[in-house]
Amino acid sequence: MRKKGKINSGKPPEVIHLWKVEILRGRLMRGDDHTDKKELRSSPRIPLDCRLFFSSTELVEADATLLDLSSTGCAAESETTVRTDMNLDLWIFSPNYNWRMHINHAVVRWVRGQVFGVEFLNLRPVQRKRLRQLVEKFRAQ
Repeated sequence: MRKKGKINSGKPPEVIHLWKVEILRGRLMRGDDHTDKKELRSSPRIPLDCRLFFSSTELVEADATLLDLSSTGCAAESETTVRTDMNLDLWIFSPNYNWRMHINHAVVRWVRGQVFGVEFLNLRPVQRKRLRQLVEKFRAQ
């Protein structure tokens, strides 16, 4: 019988992180934890593991781990509590820190524990183009 609790079993943190991402992605694809119980994404997301910094008008400033990214949004995990409909400014940093991208208007669409989904709003054409290029670049890797 499997005990409820943290996934651990002596695996390296990278493996545990990937398990958490895959578990979350599976739930999202099935529609778990969404009020309308269907897939809400308008564009495919690619799994990532890089730094995300966010701030809000509610004086929250925090770091998070970016779990996946698309041209319209992302999922992240943070020890800082966020709530649905919270407006955020985001700074996405590449895994090797050779670039960063600022998203100046995003909204938290769902929260599940420490993991949350964000939709990017009012992107400028240059931001939208750069996001698409990044998604394609990481998808090819």
